[in-house]
Amino acid sequence: GRYFVPISVKIPGSAISLEKKGSKEAVELDFIGQIRDKSGRLVNVVRDGITARLNAAATTQLGRRSFQYDTGLTLAPGTYTLKFLARENLGGKMGTFETPFTVPDLSQQQNALRVSSVIWSAQREPLAAAVGAAEKNKKSEANHPLVQGDQKLVPSVTRVFRKNQNLYVYLEIYDPATDAEKAPNVTAGLALYRGGRKVFESNPLQVSQPAANRPNVLPVHFQMAL
Repeated sequence: GRYFVPISVKIPGSAISLEKKGSKEAVELDFIGQIRDKSGRLVNVVRDGITARLNAAATTQLGRRSFQYDTGLTLAPGTYTLKFLARENLGGKMGTFETPFTVPDLSQQQNALRVSSVIWSAQREPLAAAVGAAEKNKKSEANHPLVQGDQKLVPSVTRVFRKNQNLYVYLEIYDPATDAEKAPNVTAGLALYRGGRKVFESNPLQVSQPAANRPNVLPVHFQMAL
């Protein structure tokens, strides 16, 4: 009855001010997000303060790269509004974003597979590769649907991809077994269309292994070279 909502925020490196901390340059960022229901009532808040330390190579490339902040929270089905603010503490620059979104009540779907939204990504990173992190919570990482082992799938904010990248597509199927006595067995496929014409179709993917810590969830992964 509750669903995980991943949130990703991207900040262009050209908007960031750095200061020297030891042998590295550093940036301090504050992130605040508020979730309100359709009546305007505050139902959840995310708040993080992160210091990212960059070596000389990363500092040189800063103007051509972006910082991406990822967080997430759990919500009951309903219609919500997300208000998000990011602040760079050295120069005082701020950016805000607001969007409505809906968490559907999949328990009402009786005659179809209960499927999550779809995550598109061109990036999988080791958890240890993060240049800045809030206080680590191993339990939340273990239950994070975008973390598999020591790798994290980073959602694409722009959904724009380059030809030299890999495309990762991820979704989840909930309560997939039609018989409690039998293991789930689902076949999935990925098709891409341009102007209504199919231009790519993957081989069928058979999925029967539930998520390690969520036995009622079937994770579905696609990977393709662009």
